[in-house]
Amino acid sequence: MRKMVFARAAPVCWLNKTTRQDAHETGILFLLREEGEQIIMSGVMNMNDFDLHLHSCYSKDGEHTPSRLIEIARQSGLSLVALSDHDCMRGIDEMRKAGEHAGIQVIPAIEFTTLFDQERECHLLGYGFDYRQPYFTALPERIQKLMDDAFHQRVCKLEAHYHIRIDERQILQDAGDENPWFLMCERMFADPANAHIREFDAYRKGGARSDPAPVNFFWDKCQAGSPLYVHVDYPSFASTVEQIHAAGGIAVLAHPFQTFYEREDLLQKAIDAGIDGIEAFSNYHEERHNRYYAEFAADHGLLITCGSDFHGKHKPSIRMGEYGDDIPDAQEIRERFLAALKR
Repeated sequence: MRKMVFARAAPVCWLNKTTRQDAHETGILFLLREEGEQIIMSGVMNMNDFDLHLHSCYSKDGEHTPSRLIEIARQSGLSLVALSDHDCMRGIDEMRKAGEHAGIQVIPAIEFTTLFDQERECHLLGYGFDYRQPYFTALPERIQKLMDDAFHQRVCKLEAHYHIRIDERQILQDAGDENPWFLMCERMFADPANAHIREFDAYRKGGARSDPAPVNFFWDKCQAGSPLYVHVDYPSFASTVEQIHAAGGIAVLAHPFQTFYEREDLLQKAIDAGIDGIEAFSNYHEERHNRYYAEFAADHGLLITCGSDFHGKHKPSIRMGEYGDDIPDAQEIRERFLAALKR
């Protein structure tokens, strides 16, 4: 039997027959190569031990059950996680129960969909609040109605703008409980009848914006000022911060990426609305974004948080526990966050 040799020392999860899937989800494995009687495993292993931005199947664009997320977290060497489903808290109790069994601390959270400046969709993370209050229990139904109406309007705008045909009824039927936007984009980009649309090339398999294509297409093509933009009357950013604080939680600006990058005017508006922190380290960010947001947060007395935004199959390149390498003072970030939850 050939031996498996690790190319670098690191805390690892032992590999088994499910290695291929587990390695993809956990980020443990990057490269296997054979050298004589040995199999050499090399690459970068996940060295972070907490992840404050995860999604379950209750997000509709997430793949895994809360219990499965805890299993992946355990395999990834995480000891602290937050379940932050979109506008929904249905998976939190299951996640906390599974976390207790696995020895993993679970922070209850929601990723709220809000409106910033009356037209800019902006995501806001709420942590550690009383999620059983009526406002939060009524939120999923309220947001789902808005999203259903918006999906129909976007389909109409896509058909008119690109002169294409989209079978909305079939997509809704086939998508079931999942977000239909993902299936619609997949079929729209792959449809031979749309092969002539060069604007879709970047989102087709292998294209520069193909991972994940539905998410990138939405942020690239469907924002305010675009002919595909649909105004959705989501709760305002400021009022959502107020709701989080009233329920005893902390509010964190989620994955600000390009929208707020070097836009201190927008960041100041977020501060004026009462945010407690910024998700400075995110899978979406380049190193320059991480550095900019971490420095901005530190300069303004805000919490710094770290999150992968792990979803599973709909965002296949994102692995749990990954949001940047060599994060300075990672344990201090973790402890400051936990201390803030206790105030």
